[in-house]
Amino acid sequence: MKILAPVNNSREVEPIIRAGADELYCGIIPEDWMQKYGNVASLNRREWKAANLMGFNELERIIFIAHNHNVPVYLTLNALYSNEQYPLLYKQLEQIKNMQLDALIVVDLSLLLSIKNLDVGMDIHISTGATLFNLNTIEFFKEFGVSRIVLPRQLQIEEIRSLTQKYPAIQFEVLILNSGCKNIDGFCTFQHGIKEIQHKDFWNLPKKLNLDRHILNSTRRLPKKLGRKVKTGIFGVDSACLLDYKVTLSETASDAAGPREKCAVIGKMASSFNLLSGADTCGACQLAEFKKMGIEAVKIAGRNYTTAKKTSDVKFLKTLLSHMERHSFEEEEFYTLTRKIFKQIYKIDCGNFCYYPIEGDLSKRKLYTG
Repeated sequence: MKILAPVNNSREVEPIIRAGADELYCGIIPEDWMQKYGNVASLNRREWKAANLMGFNELERIIFIAHNHNVPVYLTLNALYSNEQYPLLYKQLEQIKNMQLDALIVVDLSLLLSIKNLDVGMDIHISTGATLFNLNTIEFFKEFGVSRIVLPRQLQIEEIRSLTQKYPAIQFEVLILNSGCKNIDGFCTFQHGIKEIQHKDFWNLPKKLNLDRHILNSTRRLPKKLGRKVKTGIFGVDSACLLDYKVTLSETASDAAGPREKCAVIGKMASSFNLLSGADTCGACQLAEFKKMGIEAVKIAGRNYTTAKKTSDVKFLKTLLSHMERHSFEEEEFYTLTRKIFKQIYKIDCGNFCYYPIEGDLSKRKLYTG
């Protein structure tokens, strides 16, 4: 099972590979795109400049360095595009064709058709933004000759297992660290990167000084309500999905629902917007299950994070995978080991922000037998 890690500049390629990354991915907002659309209309669903390369020369350097280590590089073109944007998008696709890029990560159907017709000479991965929740959607994208599918983070373990068993010839990838969100990528229309647009480079200063991780870890140690108030009140809301919402039922729905149903609906909606939105979610406790399923790669999100954070993430996963290669574990043992290594790497306790929560009595379930 491979570790797929993000990069946003060529300087961090070698440190991340030395940490144990098997594959790399990145995004780019070229100058001509920036001039016409700005970073608000990003090519790859990441509006922050800190998450993107700013030119094709940097992309070429990343590919050159990574290929010297026999590590493939994938490029995200996983936004949905307007008719006006396609000519510029195709122009950039022509530039990419000659760069020995290993794969494109896409979701837009028109772009997918164009790639198929242009014969770009690289693999196609379907982004998590395509919302492949069932066999029908996988069957649909399979007709395009895709080599890998990135499954949505909202799928549960049993759902992932059923999909992977049905299509053993397709590579599957799952998100494993960071960028937790209660919303579904492919259905989300919230604007992100608001503060960067308002305050320009000043907003990225904590990232450049490697302070953003300390700020986030400090807020995590606070009680949930206080942590949210500090995060949104002092530092401001950077994404629309972190705004406070008051959810009520419409008059029609109110008439149809009894008091218990009303409370259930409002409670469920209110709980979907909390400090977990934007938190560094983790699914490492399920690594062994994913290995048993034949998952091709586990993906670390967070292209805008610092190199130190990215290398720590890779080391964390690499350490767990190395233990799996050498030992057999009961599920409870692996769960304990994961939390122990988490604290060793990150210097804080696991916050139980889980991508794939473990349910039931761990002592009665077998996880990994080597």
